[in-house]
Amino acid sequence: MSGLRTGSPNPSHVADPDPRFPFPHSPVPTRCQSEPATFDFAIGDRSGESRAATEERLERARRACSGCPIVKGCLRWALVNKDLTNVGIYAATTPGQRTALRRRMADRLGPDWIDVLADQDQARRERAAAARLNPLTVNQARIIRLDREVNGPMPTPLTPAQQQRNRDRLMAGLKAA
Repeated sequence: MSGLRTGSPNPSHVADPDPRFPFPHSPVPTRCQSEPATFDFAIGDRSGESRAATEERLERARRACSGCPIVKGCLRWALVNKDLTNVGIYAATTPGQRTALRRRMADRLGPDWIDVLADQDQARRERAAAARLNPLTVNQARIIRLDREVNGPMPTPLTPAQQQRNRDRLMAGLKAA
């Protein structure tokens, strides 16, 4: 769902979005901008319609989100900004589904999972900035690509044992190259 909901019942109690997670923007209008009524939904919302009609309405919103260019950022924003997303469909998720996802994030990353995500984002931006200043050599890029092909994406954060295993594999790859 693009942007903040308008027509909030009590705008004086609406929290500000977390500035570390700006809402993603799309170069083209998204379906939630052009058809906002499709994405209106609250927990237990049936709007006087049958269960089948509600499910069809939710399915239309999910289909619309599936082709959205900002769906990943939209979900991240909706998870982080709980007070702003207690109603509506965001990134094909209902308010109840987002609550369950927040619990899973807390289980996985700890109770301060939002801070962990913000720190990871900051570290990613810093690595990207450093990479622009000091690009990888062709051989380094090959080793990284091969490592991803063999081992898949690296989990974060890595344990010391995983770090050592990765160093050993990279050294073996350098000797073989």
